[in-house]
Amino acid sequence: MPRAAVSLGANLGPRLATLTCAVRSLHCPDSQRDMRVTAISSWYETEPIGPVQPPYLNACLTLETTLEPEHLLRELHQREADWHRQRTEHWGARTLDLDLLLYDERVLTGKITVPHPHMTERAFVLVPLAEIAPDWRHPLTGCSISQLRQRCSDKGVERRHGRAMLAAVTGPVDLRPFVATDMEALRELAALCWWSTYRGHLSDAYIEWFLQHAYSPDSLEHSTTQPGSCFWVAEDMHGRLVGFLQVMVSRPAHILRFYVAPDAQGQGIGSALWWLTYDLLVREKVRCCTLTVLRSNLKAIRFYERIGFRRVGTAGTDRYEYRLEVVREPSA
Repeated sequence: MPRAAVSLGANLGPRLATLTCAVRSLHCPDSQRDMRVTAISSWYETEPIGPVQPPYLNACLTLETTLEPEHLLRELHQREADWHRQRTEHWGARTLDLDLLLYDERVLTGKITVPHPHMTERAFVLVPLAEIAPDWRHPLTGCSISQLRQRCSDKGVERRHGRAMLAAVTGPVDLRPFVATDMEALRELAALCWWSTYRGHLSDAYIEWFLQHAYSPDSLEHSTTQPGSCFWVAEDMHGRLVGFLQVMVSRPAHILRFYVAPDAQGQGIGSALWWLTYDLLVREKVRCCTLTVLRSNLKAIRFYERIGFRRVGTAGTDRYEYRLEVVREPSA
């Protein structure tokens, strides 16, 4: 299936909400507009080009599609119109900007121009695109996106921390901070995860007691408002919570809860939540993170060991203590 690269930007209105919706709208598998988002870069705050205007929020994505380039570009323009994009000023401010950068290795002129004629000059395109498609070669220059990015100054392009989107098999997943309106959905997800994970390992009575105690509205409100608490959730393209992670940022940091819905596992959601956390720990100069895990929870143990945690002891009679040294430099 042909692949395409698209840049996204907005500097008017609720930028992140608009861009998140736009990304979701571009994932339309098994329809007449067959588009499947395959990778999404980080979000970047960027300085605007042209007249005085607010800063942009930018990203890039790749997708697979059966649409021809002209049809794909019409789909992009339709989404711009849906978000009231006004084309009244060259390089003017905009609610949503979607540009078709590349379409396989095709070179097109006439009704549309592919590759995008200015992409090799723009750091706000090359920096995010190199993150997700470093080896894709520009069909006119023959250079990889990574090579083009190295030639371009990244001044005025700064990665936004604490938010991300993941191109999961089932569609784009928004990784964002927990908010109060997530409370009931979080409690339902916690119950689903606990019963799925611990039934047969812990007594039913204990599971019921723990859910009532640790996931009551009062308990969650208290926990999430504690100094040092960072709580992320993963929300799928239909608005359903499919994962969550809470960490106490202290010295050492400690993971309090970390779950992914049973039917959403195996898509990289847990890893994506963890890398948001890891990036935070690096920026906060925290050098160690700990957690405890039930000895019989072999699936979780394999995951923790795969992302770098090492067993350092026991906690009580039924849990292991794990520790990870935070050594990597923060993401650019």
